[in-house]
Amino acid sequence: MELAGLHHVTSICSNAQRTLDYYRDLGFALVKKTVNVDDPHSYHLFLGDATGTPGTVLSFFEWPRAEPGRLGRGTLASVGLETPTVTADSVETDPDGLVLRLYPGEGVRLRDVEVIGNAPLYAGFFALDAPIRFAEPIEDPALLGPGVSHHVAWRASSDDDLSIWLERLGELGLRPMGIHDRTYFKAVSFRMPDGVLVELATDGPGFLVDEERGELGRRLSLPAWLEPERATLERELAPVI
Repeated sequence: MELAGLHHVTSICSNAQRTLDYYRDLGFALVKKTVNVDDPHSYHLFLGDATGTPGTVLSFFEWPRAEPGRLGRGTLASVGLETPTVTADSVETDPDGLVLRLYPGEGVRLRDVEVIGNAPLYAGFFALDAPIRFAEPIEDPALLGPGVSHHVAWRASSDDDLSIWLERLGELGLRPMGIHDRTYFKAVSFRMPDGVLVELATDGPGFLVDEERGELGRRLSLPAWLEPERATLERELAPVI
């Protein structure tokens, strides 16, 4: 079993509304407005095609008071995106400095990721044609903050596949975290020896599990255990539309 398809890429931004406006201009839609479960007083936005199909999704943790991030070992040098809003290959940076390689496409899609890491460590994990490339190595570790990726998620099509991966990763000594229910997918996270944080995420149930298609991203979506705090969170979080 090898990893062959991207599920999503999660990065850090300093201003949720500004980031959303930028990616909307590239053709992405807001498919889920929720919070970072590890810090519920900050946003976690999911952007993608109209329904957030796996392989089209970018997500962002909003860290409004953090220092800008710094590229280094264990992060992504750039993210490749396909979008109908460009007519030629180009390189841009988003409002916080995340490097994007843009390619013409019929719709929005994650094309590939460029890892600052140790390529030989990935042998046997990824299919030969997997959408991953490697940048020149940087010895200093990355500093997480706006403009830097947080993790990259690869597709595990089913719960059974995720369980198989969990066992395999444990046998390899990579100390994966257990299976977590992220509402819109189930996931296993682990860190590669070079420091890259990897998540394996199931295709389902998807972003329509708690909102109708025409309502995606319009209201704050919360996991059940955070519903008692809805009024407080909606009061503290700056409006994102």
